[in-house]
Amino acid sequence: MNTQWLHKHQRSRLLIFCNGWGMDDTPFTPFTARDLDVVMLYDYTDLTFPQDLADTMLGYKEVFLIAWSMGVWVAQKLFSSMTSKFVKTIAVNGTLCPIHDRYGIPVEVFSSTLTHFDETARLKFYRRMCRKREILAYFLTNQPKRKIDNQKKELESLLSTIDCSDAENSMYTDIVIADTDLIMPTENQRMFWKQSMPELVDGHHFLFYGWNSWDAMLRDLGKCSEAVNNLAEKDRRTHEQ
Repeated sequence: MNTQWLHKHQRSRLLIFCNGWGMDDTPFTPFTARDLDVVMLYDYTDLTFPQDLADTMLGYKEVFLIAWSMGVWVAQKLFSSMTSKFVKTIAVNGTLCPIHDRYGIPVEVFSSTLTHFDETARLKFYRRMCRKREILAYFLTNQPKRKIDNQKKELESLLSTIDCSDAENSMYTDIVIADTDLIMPTENQRMFWKQSMPELVDGHHFLFYGWNSWDAMLRDLGKCSEAVNNLAEKDRRTHEQ
């Protein structure tokens, strides 16, 4: 697993971003960060927890998490025993059972991707991930710089490592699902998270280019739990009166 700082300016708030499979920092270079330091985890060939990150978290007043795609499962493995350290934990287009016919990427699709993974298959994956022509074009100008063999090795490792956890054991305060996800099928995500109040948003598997800053992304993706928390607080005050 690799750890990389995307923005580090001695802010008081830290955003940890658990990236998806096959990614690196390149697709996210267009994003700015004003009030956040941002550190990214990626390449899940090795799931050893980066101990220096745990030490780093202690130096921040507030810590947030956004996990995307396979990163949703990975972040649950890494941080589920540390939930008290986070203000918000947001899952985007992923589940805790990410290779599954009903709750994730169908097993045959995942296995076929691994078996036939080459330059052509990678471009097809990016097309399905982005869907819209303009989003794909922008993504391809910022596509990951990782080699085919490196991405395939990560895929092999995930296939041999991934298991399933129940949604009831989730660490996430917010669940965000794109309404037309062709990678982690939307309906499979909804089926998995159905008891966790998922928020359905307009978009595809890679929905990030709807923002130009990490600050705006964190604000918008966290709206669901903020509304829930406000209602809970209002209900608590009503009962105290």
